[in-house]
Amino acid sequence: MKNGDVVTILTPLGEMIGRIKSEDESSITLSDPRLFVAQDTGSGLAPGICMTGVPDTKEAVLFKGGIVGMVPTANELVSAWQQQTSGLVIPS
Repeated sequence: MKNGDVVTILTPLGEMIGRIKSEDESSITLSDPRLFVAQDTGSGLAPGICMTGVPDTKEAVLFKGGIVGMVPTANELVSAWQQQTSGLVIPS
């Protein structure tokens, strides 16, 4: 995966989606990060990666020691992420 890709990062605390802004030996910076939340009534994307952080944070630095895995994000979730972060509705 490379800068500009929308990815899902799995941590022990949950999954987050964002666009790779940069990466080095110890960290990955995501732009427009969102936490994936699943509830009894359905799932969605929370505006940020933690409940007490500033909503709609424009970037987050994740340290690789806390990352379990990283995969490309499913197309339907990329569309939902793009709609939430840009306000544009993208046909699926």
